[in-house]
Amino acid sequence: MQIHWPLVVSTACQRVGLGLFICAFVLGSPVPLSVVAWITLGLLAVGGIASIFHLQRPQRFFNAFSNFKSHLTQEAFITPFLGLALLVCGLNGVLYDLGGATFVVGLVTALLAAAFLVCTGLAYQMGSRPAWNTPFVLALFLLTALEAGMIGVVVLWLASIGAVPALFVGLALVAVVACVICQAAYVNRMRHVGYGVNVNTTEAPYRPTFITWVVTGAVVPLLALALVFAVPAAALMLALAAWLACAAGIAAWTVLFFKGAHKVKMFPMYPVDLNLDM
Repeated sequence: MQIHWPLVVSTACQRVGLGLFICAFVLGSPVPLSVVAWITLGLLAVGGIASIFHLQRPQRFFNAFSNFKSHLTQEAFITPFLGLALLVCGLNGVLYDLGGATFVVGLVTALLAAAFLVCTGLAYQMGSRPAWNTPFVLALFLLTALEAGMIGVVVLWLASIGAVPALFVGLALVAVVACVICQAAYVNRMRHVGYGVNVNTTEAPYRPTFITWVVTGAVVPLLALALVFAVPAAALMLALAAWLACAAGIAAWTVLFFKGAHKVKMFPMYPVDLNLDM
């Protein structure tokens, strides 16, 4: 399948930003939630601009609202409410003080963020793309968001007070390991998916992207997080390296995700896929 680079950027920004907000809200952070909301809004803005380049024509955006049974439509419907909720969170303490309602607004925003991620993951589970027609897709979207969010929370702690609870670093490591296990299972499934579209990620043309993901999405985050307490003087830099590598790993994985999304082949004897989407 052709790689849609704007979607690579937008989905990576969505998972990093929304994962950060959800984890910061659930676990707590020394950085005010309003600041986290602005970081998330900034990442979503970058993702939104990338999406505009993907849609190209404005009418395509409005077409996304045409079928409310579609997960893509549900994602488009949630988007303005999510943006508004993040804006309300971001302005709290600047233009007004929500007081006791701060928790409620944060909870609503976190739930909208989670719903957005779920709709995005489900939108990619297409029957015409055998590699995507699996619950692994939704699991991967959610786990990568959790991984990025957990590492992001570690960065917030270190950037604000120079220390981080060991529990949070441990949870970030667990999230990375869980994500890698799920991604490895997905890779193994692609080799045996059938329909004439099996993909071996260790061979061309997938190998460079696969190696990039292994390095950025697995090796660097795990190594950097493991060294946070071993090298306390460089803890913040290590956490930042893990977070940036995690984001790069999500992007690399998404590229591999697109490369392996071949359509069902009705005529597998032909080297070129001649089929229509089914």
